[in-house]
Parts: sequence; structure tokens; C-alpha cells
Amino acid sequence: MDQALLIEEFIESEINMLTELRMGNGLDYNEFEKCMQAFEELSREWKKEDYIPEEAVQTIIEIYAELYLFSDNYKDKEKVQIIEAAEQFKTVREKLLSSEDIQKGDQNETFQNLVTAINENNGFFVQLEQGKGMNEEQFEKIYLELKRVTNEISSWERIPKSIVIVLISFYEMILQFSKYKYEFKMSVEADKIYDAYERVFAQIAG
Repeated sequence: MDQALLIEEFIESEINMLTELRMGNGLDYNEFEKCMQAFEELSREWKKEDYIPEEAVQTIIEIYAELYLFSDNYKDKEKVQIIEAAEQFKTVREKLLSSEDIQKGDQNETFQNLVTAINENNGFFVQLEQGKGMNEEQFEKIYLELKRVTNEISSWERIPKSIVIVLISFYEMILQFSKYKYEFKMSVEADKIYDAYERVFAQIAG
């Protein structure tokens, strides 16, 4: 199967899989297997490339978080199965992107300004992950640079892997919201993260 058809199958199977989860029908293993098979084959083709076709990027950055979010709608065995599917996808994604260094992977000045803003104060995402909350002033600087990057790459047919890694971190802020709200019991901070995520999502999704 040529790459264009594989990408089409990758995207369509993800849509079908998430639709079934949204409707309360559980994980459609047939669609999940089609999605994974297409992604694994595409990953082998892209492993030595520095770029990923633009049409596949949204699916790559969103599946893991979407599966985790939908798992909260299910219980017991079904919940575990969805989480396992998310982790299986993440493993393949990490192998695809593992050789990239987001600080060196792209020499574009606009992108480097975004990375610099993220890395200030010991790392924006690091601080979130460690339960230290969201630095709102830093987020505003990051968001400004993110807007510049997304506006610049909007017409690109191929997106550098280094940028894809950063977009994943932004998209998965929604998981930090859940962690702060339900695990850390920090509702005010969780609301700040969610508001930031909504702005980020609107910018990335266009």
C-alpha cells in the first residue's frame, strides 16, 4: 500500500475508533488494529526522515490523549483495555520520534524562540508534570511564540519531527488538567490549565 493510502487509513481508522468510544460502544479492536498497522508501517518509512506529512500530524499528536480521556468514561476491564491501547500507540510514536532533540532538531528561528520560552524557569512542562502548577506569565510568552510557529507552518506540506514533539506536549496539557483536578485536588490550578489548553488547542487545530 502506498504512503497516501496508508495515511488515509491511519486517519480514518482513528476517527472511527474515537467515534465508537464517544458513543459508549467501547474500543473497536478492528479499527484500532487498522490504525496501529498503518501507523507502524508509516513509522518505518518515516524513521529516517526529519519530517512528517502535514496531513498525518493531527492524528499523531491527539490519539494518546484522546484514548486516555475516553478511558474515564469506562470502568474495569474496558477502561484498562483503552489505556493499554493508548500506551501501545505511545510506544510506537516514541520510537518514531526518539532520535529528535527539540532544541537542535530544527534551525528555524521562530521555532527556536518557542523552545527557549518553554525551557525558561526549569521548563514549563517539567513544572506542570511535577505538580508545581502553571506559570501564567511564562504561558503567555509561550503562547505568543506558539502562534508565530503555527502561523508559519500552516502552509507547510511537511512538518519537522522536532515541531511535532512540541505540539504533542501542548495537546497533552489536557491530561495535566485531569491530573490536577482529580489526583492533586487543585481545582483552581486545574481550571487555569484547562483555559490554557483550550487556547492552545484552538491555535493548533486552526
